[in-house]
Amino acid sequence: MSENQGARPPAGPRGPAAPSKRPPPPPPPAGVQRRQHARFDVKLSAELTLGDEVFTATTRDISEGGVGLDLDRGLPEETELGINLFLVVDDVEDERSQPLQVRGFVAWCAEHDEGEWAAGIRFAEVAANQKQWLKQFLEFVAKQG
Repeated sequence: MSENQGARPPAGPRGPAAPSKRPPPPPPPAGVQRRQHARFDVKLSAELTLGDEVFTATTRDISEGGVGLDLDRGLPEETELGINLFLVVDDVEDERSQPLQVRGFVAWCAEHDEGEWAAGIRFAEVAANQKQWLKQFLEFVAKQG
């Protein structure tokens, strides 16, 4: 691994960049994927850890490379955070299933309604067993769609 791989860019003179007020990026034209991994629209419960703060969000979509979130606050771009994703069955977290625990970086964040934010999170390195769990989950979601 190169010494810069996985490193965050240095903060500017005023600290990390504040969340932008721009709307989420527009979708690509029909049938065109700009992403390395296919995204699947799926709602999961998410628990986010940012420093000492723990708060919840809901997924908009998920892929092998990251997750789109709906949340109640803005997040500075390039901020690293911990993510726990929980399977939800009939609007209740499935206690039989362990959460997917990963680290990620905020790729973008924008307020779309007063007090409602959307964010794109790029997964940091994902362990082999986590990749396998995620791949199996996404294959299951693809068959349901």
